[in-house]
Parts: sequence; structure tokens; C-alpha cells
Amino acid sequence: MQTIENLRSEPAYDPGAADVATAAPPDVEGHPLDSLENRRLHAKVLDYWYTALDAFYDNRIEQMLDYDFYDHIQWSEEDRAVLAARHQAPLTYNKIKMAIDWVIGTERRTRIDGVVHPRAEDDVDIAAVKSELMKYLSDTNRVPWARSQAFKDAAIAGCGWTEESIRTDRADEPVMVGHIPWRQMRRDPVSRALDLSDCRFLLREKFADLDYAEAMFTDRIELVNRAAQDHYDGDNGAFDEELDLPQVFRRYDSRGHTVTGRRITGRASLDSRCRLRVRLIECWFKRPVAHKRLWGGEFRGDRFDPNNVKHQVALAAMKSEASPVYSLSDAVVEEMWCAIFTEGGLLQLKRSPFRHGRFPYTPYWCYRRNRDGMEYGLVRGVRDSQEDLNKRMSKLLWALSTNQLFYEEGAIDEDRIEEVKREIAKPNGVIPLKNNGLDRIKVERNLDVAEAQIKLLELDAAHIHDGTGVNRELLGRETNAASGRAILAKQQEGAVSTAELFDNYRLGIQLSGEKQLSLTEQFMTEERQFRIVGERKGLDWRVINQLRLDTLNNVWVVDNDISRNQADFIVDQQDFRESMRQAFAEQFFDMLGKLPPDMSVQLLDLAFDMIDMPGKDEVVQRIRKITGQSDNDQDVDSPEAQARQQQEAQDREVALRERMAKVGLDEAKREEIMAKAKALQIKTKGDALNVAELIEILLPLAPAADRLLSTQQTPEETAHAAA
Repeated sequence: MQTIENLRSEPAYDPGAADVATAAPPDVEGHPLDSLENRRLHAKVLDYWYTALDAFYDNRIEQMLDYDFYDHIQWSEEDRAVLAARHQAPLTYNKIKMAIDWVIGTERRTRIDGVVHPRAEDDVDIAAVKSELMKYLSDTNRVPWARSQAFKDAAIAGCGWTEESIRTDRADEPVMVGHIPWRQMRRDPVSRALDLSDCRFLLREKFADLDYAEAMFTDRIELVNRAAQDHYDGDNGAFDEELDLPQVFRRYDSRGHTVTGRRITGRASLDSRCRLRVRLIECWFKRPVAHKRLWGGEFRGDRFDPNNVKHQVALAAMKSEASPVYSLSDAVVEEMWCAIFTEGGLLQLKRSPFRHGRFPYTPYWCYRRNRDGMEYGLVRGVRDSQEDLNKRMSKLLWALSTNQLFYEEGAIDEDRIEEVKREIAKPNGVIPLKNNGLDRIKVERNLDVAEAQIKLLELDAAHIHDGTGVNRELLGRETNAASGRAILAKQQEGAVSTAELFDNYRLGIQLSGEKQLSLTEQFMTEERQFRIVGERKGLDWRVINQLRLDTLNNVWVVDNDISRNQADFIVDQQDFRESMRQAFAEQFFDMLGKLPPDMSVQLLDLAFDMIDMPGKDEVVQRIRKITGQSDNDQDVDSPEAQARQQQEAQDREVALRERMAKVGLDEAKREEIMAKAKALQIKTKGDALNVAELIEILLPLAPAADRLLSTQQTPEETAHAAA
């Protein structure tokens, strides 16, 4: 008989059925959301909203001005009127946008992501699959673009937001990530933590068309209709100055003041109510609750659920063993709830369906004011310099375009004064004067005033660059730095000035990735296949939650079970300071050129690993294959690492055999030489003995030989005798 193992018994997730307190059918009197307890809750969340409105009023006006300055809206209507009276042009030289665009472009050119690391040794393979799944979800949700939009909001307004949630439409991927405009979000003004861990509530405001709102809340249609308003309704006392409902047909100056109503053209009229919309307020808030936590084994303080099969098994084991592995503890924790409401009442109330227990929105900060925790961006500190620069540029042009005329009485006909003024302004003007009138008039060109304005303009422009941290060296423009090292030092100075913004951005990516991973492990429980696009555009496929029969053990198992165990999301280590990274790489290559060739080859993979180029990993891998170097960051249990280890072991064995063979050959040659030396020694001794024996035999003949030699004459003597 076949048995089933490693299968999840929890029901599939249904977003509409998770602790929803709107179970009553439509049009039924005595709706649960109108109970006394829920009316008190509505008053509480409404007070949260009013508190956030009051606390952030002034700062949000400043944030709007920051974005206006970025969007070239830098003159108020009052200042424009003053300039118009002077016949002076309101010029805008937007230096702020240039600096902010460099920061935004740097983020988009150096986008980073994260990887999934296992919590246990047995989860290495499934962690790799989760990393690939996260990359696939990033592609389908366009996560890099959403984060870039949030980064732009942070750089300008001080804070950007992304949403990590789930879709109710099962035709799409369940995990959803998207950008949320900063104007829709409001937080607890008491919160100071960057990760919102101390935040009691988080609010999101959004306008929806009336028909959509009625379709979403069919049992609260009357309440929805009471909250509907059209484009032309005035402010209803609920701080509408930055919301999109009345803004479509209003005009504001750069200070946020209403100027006039927009001019209505076409068939629409002020009395028409063609498009009714409803302001929906979504509040995520925390409630303190008491419950039990399960510890031991794979559980690390998980909330005990008596309906969970694994928790039941752990509880049974805890009761049966004398020294239990598992234990239960009492705890008071914060439980996340969500309420959707209008000023008239609650529309929906439910407990958060997310296992991670956090807010489904992630902030990306720039700077926060120490006094009250209000956020602000790079624009705030240089806005005054930009405004002063515009005014001085306008005044400079006006000063260069106008002339001052001094004349004595009688030098010019009084009835021709206007004509003379027009002619003086012309390069080819003809000025009629009376006799001797040339000596009695004087025209001033205001060149000294223009030079003074230019010097002050340079100070304003320099402060904008220095205040944002984007100096001329980072922009690649002409600089007063005399050497390449001085330019690099200036670039490093600018990179350090913007380091806090990028560091907070990394924190936001970390928090967002953790939530995405948790949602993936919780809600992607069905079998599915997804693609993997490699760096070299190759396609591969993965299957998760695949049910198959293990014929060896006759049991059903699930391969690549995403929800079986939890993992950790870690942001990749990558340097945002591209100019510094490039400078380090150049210095490293210069150093390699001065080293011996054999040493520089061994360091070549590290040099290429420091530069950013397409196909870098493949290049580094091939270099390491040639040089025999290993990748310290590679998993030792991966197939590639194991194959490399086997090959290295074989190479070591072959090298050892070669050395042993060489040693044996050397030993054989040595023995051969020793044998030849020994044979030669023996032969020498034999020859010596033969000579000695011969000498001993011939020794008696020595006297006779001596006498014979003495009687013989030398050749010289014989020749002399013959003569």
C-alpha cells in the first residue's frame, strides 16, 4: 500500500477568507463592522489618520516644494508678478535637477539584488532554487524599476515606498511588488526606526472610482456613496492640498497656495458630477496579544497553532519524553491588523494574512531630521541657493539689457524722452540731441553690477554641487584639480557625501527582499514551472513543489518544496561608488604590470573580478581554470566544486605518480653507476695483481739488464766514433 509523505495539509490560500470580519451578506441590518467595538476601532484608526495629517502637514508642504524645484517649478506667483512689473524675465537655470539626475542615474546603472542563503546544511539546494525563483519574480514584477522609482522619491522628497503583497487573481503570480507614490503614505510620527519596527500604524490613502469601490465593498455601498465626491468639490477639512482628487482642476504656485481654478473647456461644467471618486484609507496597525511560542528543533519561537500538524507532532513529543526537545513559552507580541475605512465608517477589517508579521510596505529613506524624525531629501539643503541663482540670473540679464540715462535739463526735448529711451536700447539707435547736448547726457551700462552678480552666481552653483555631494568631478566637467589623483580624491569626496542615501537604500532592499522571500515561502505552494535567463541569454527551467512517487520506498514526496523550510535573504555586496571601484581596478592593473609575469598571472582573476563588464564571471572562471586558482565564494557542495575537487585529486595523483616514477628511475641509474664503479674497481685490482706477479718473476733478471744497458752506446757516441 502506498503512503504519502512530505505533503502539506494546510488549505490553499484564499485572500478573501483570512480572518475577515465582513461575513454578513449585503444589505443586512446590524452589520458586524457597525458594532460598538468596531465603532470604537474606527474612531481609533481615524484618530491615527488625523494625527498623521497634523504631524506631517508642514513637512509635506516642504516635500512638495522639493519636487517642484526638481520639476522646474521654482518661482512663486508673487515673485513672477514683481518681475513682470519690472519687465524682467523669470529665468530658471535648474542646477538641482542636474545633480539629482546624476544620483538617480548612478543607482540605475549600479542596480543590486540579493541571494537566498540556507539556514541548515540540508537546505543548500532548495536555497539555490529559491534564489532563482526570486529572480524570476523580480522579472515578472519589474522590481528593479519599482525600486528605482522609490529611490528617486527618497532622493528628492526624502522617502520612497514599495509594496510587497499578494494578488487575488490566481492567473498571475501570487507575489506582487510595486512602487507606491510617497504622497499616498503616512506613518506613525512617533516612529524613529528605519525599519519601522517601532511604528504603531501605517496609512495609505488612495482614490478609487465609485463603481470600483462599490464592487469592492458590496455590503457597504451606502457608506461608500456617502464618501463619494467629484473633481470640483472643495476641501472638506481633511487636508486635501496634495491629493490627486481636487488637484486635477486646480492650480497652485510653487509655495502650495491656490492661485485660481483651472479653466474648464469642452462639455464639462462645474455643476456636472461625471466621475465620482471615493477616498479609501488603508490602515495597518499593531495589536498586543498573548499567545504561546514553540521552541526546539526546526521551530525558533514560532507562534503555536493547535491546528498545525507539525505543531501537534511537536506537542505530542514534548508530552511523551522525559527531557523534551520542544518547549512552549508564554509571550505577548504585536499582531498585525488591516482596516480599510472612510471618515464615515469601516469598510473592511481583518488580521494580516502574512506570516512575517510586518507592514506590507517598505520605506527607502534619504535623511531624517533629528529633532522630529521628519524625512527630507537632497533638494532641501540647496533650495535656497537655487532660488537665489535664478533671481540673480534674471537680475543679471535685466541689468545687461537695460541702461541708465542721466541728462541735464534742456539737453533733450521733453516730448521725445520715450523715443530717446528706445533708441538708447538699440545697438544701432539714433538719438536726437539739442546743441551741445552730448556733453550734458550720460549713459550707464551697469557692467560693474553684472560682474558682482556673476561672482555670486558662481558661489550659488558651487553650493548646489557641494550641498548635494555631486561635485564637478563626478559630473566629468572642468575642474580645478591639477592631477588625476586629485580628481579621484574629489570623486571620492562626492561619493562619501551620498553614502548615507545609498546605505539606506540597501537597507530598504534588504527589508523588501526578506518580505518577498517570506511571501514566496508562504503562498507559492502549488506546482509550477518557471524559466531562468542566464547572463549569456541561455534559458533553463525549474519546477517547484513537484509531486512524484518514490518507487524505491513506495511513498509520495515533493521535490523542491518551497514552503518546507525557511531561508534568509541577503543583499549582494556591491560598491555603489563606481568611480572609486574603477580607480581601484586601474591601480591594481598597474601594480600587476610591475610584478614578475608568473606572479601577475596568479593575481589576474582578482583584477578582472574588480571591474564591471558583461560576461565578467565567465572571463574570471576561464582565467581561474587556466591558472588553477579556485573561487573562495563558491559552494563546496555544488556539482562544479565537486567536479573540480575530483579533477584536482586526479591531477595530484598523476603528479605523485610522475614524481615516484622519476625517483625510481633515478634510483635505478644510481644503482647502475654504482655497479659499474664496483666492476671497474675489481678490474683495476686484478690488473694490479697481474703486474705485481710479473714484476716478481722478472726481478732476478734486473742486474743483467742493467749491465746490458750500461755497455750500449748512445746514438751521439756512435756517430762521433764513426767520424
